Amino acid sequence: MPELPEVETVRRRLLHGLHGEGAVRGARIVIVDVVDPAVVRSGALQRLVGRRVVDVTRRAKWITLHTDAAVKLVVHLKMTGDLHVVDAADANSARFVRLRLFLDDGRCLVFTDPRRFGHVDVTDDANSLFADLGPEPLDAAFTAAALAARLRGRRAIKATLIDQRVVAGLGNIYADEALHRAGIDPRRSTLSLTTIEIHALHRAIQEVLYGGIAAAEKELAWRYESRTAASPFSVYERAGLPCLRCGTTLASTSVAGRLTVWCPHCQR
Repeated sequence: MPELPEVETVRRRLLHGLHGEGAVRGARIVIVDVVDPAVVRSGALQRLVGRRVVDVTRRAKWITLHTDAAVKLVVHLKMTGDLHVVDAADANSARFVRLRLFLDDGRCLVFTDPRRFGHVDVTDDANSLFADLGPEPLDAAFTAAALAARLRGRRAIKATLIDQRVVAGLGNIYADEALHRAGIDPRRSTLSLTTIEIHALHRAIQEVLYGGIAAAEKELAWRYESRTAASPFSVYERAGLPCLRCGTTLASTSVAGRLTVWCPHCQR
């Protein structure tokens, strides 16, 4: 499931180009082809025709294409969505295509999604879609003190971290990774964390996200389903395997309905 690092990588790919795939900034949209109408959650996509892409931004797990008018295309990739650029001649051969935006330079921006959970919105006010989101964990304003101010209630710390109202873009994978790096048991009550532990958690969140972005840029495409023993993660999908830090067998349980993996020795 794409989380902040993977979505950020898609944003950079569209804005700057990565791995030989050109950027869409500066290109004009000439044809909008809605292959699967179910992907459109709100707005009229034909409003994009004739508009030039001037910027690509990310908020949590959302990607926004800004045009030279007020209209914006906001995309949520959900579990299996992706946005990539192909030659227009190859646009018909891509698999699981839900939306195609043909550009004036002979290329096509394609939204693919095998499981059809992703969706798009066309709006003049993208911020209205993000009203309930918490702070961005990689922003300068996201300090340890800012994190501490949002860690309220008696929920398990893992459940708190994956609440998008607390930290935007942090999901199951990187919450587990951050808690492992910080040495915090994911089942602990949020209120039980000390100031020192919150500082360690804040640092760990940023470290695992920056590391995830670096890894995602190398891979370009991610397929979590195929990651087994070769997983780049310390705990995610490694239940029953030895902890890479101490060798203890990693434990697992469900927290907030999500599979959660931790080390009983390192995360007491």
